[in-house]
Amino acid sequence: MKKILIIDDEVNVALLLSKFLTRNGFDVATASNGAAGMDCLKNNEFSLVLCDYRLDDTDGREMLRNIKINYPKTGVIIITGYSDIKMAVELIKMGAYDYITKPLYPDEILNTINKAIETQHALLEEEENTSIVPEATGSKSKKQVMAGEFVVGGSRASKELVRQIELVSPTNYSVIILGESGTGKEAAAKSIHLSSPRKNKPFIAMDCGSLTKELAASEFLATKRDHLRGRYIPR
Repeated sequence: MKKILIIDDEVNVALLLSKFLTRNGFDVATASNGAAGMDCLKNNEFSLVLCDYRLDDTDGREMLRNIKINYPKTGVIIITGYSDIKMAVELIKMGAYDYITKPLYPDEILNTINKAIETQHALLEEEENTSIVPEATGSKSKKQVMAGEFVVGGSRASKELVRQIELVSPTNYSVIILGESGTGKEAAAKSIHLSSPRKNKPFIAMDCGSLTKELAASEFLATKRDHLRGRYIPR
């Protein structure tokens, strides 16, 4: 059974959410503050944590940081009564699956929870698969890592793509990959990840179509600001 921990100092909200999720097949535990939540995490393994941003003894940012450090296999969704686009972007960059505002709508929260758990399971499978891939050194080995997961063509265009991937992979540049639907943009992005110094970290594919217009625009503007500050974005 999928286990969920709800951390919220509003007891009535936590109780209603717990009953709703239990009816939908989840095993649910609750905690009324950050310290109690961390104690629950010590003694149990949870698929997901739903954490209110404002708690009596801490806040959602600190809870997210502690959970990601100590329980990296557990997904986190931050819940708040205050909508803040900038904070939402920051929390997602820190590793939160999502940032949702109260009031909570049953269909929306259930859909978000199921997607979060599916994503977390996919990340764990990816880590297991990555852990059995031999360490790669040099450009030849990088191609072997890519070939182990994706089909690498032998045409001039394919070789040029591999060359560009090898060129940007060791850097911290932001990269925009352009192409029609189905041409393999996500495969190229993951190839960059697998050939980079960050290959042992999770690769997270985010469907921008599922983001709100405001959140997507805010994320794009943050990338644009990096570019204006001198970080080159290959096109």
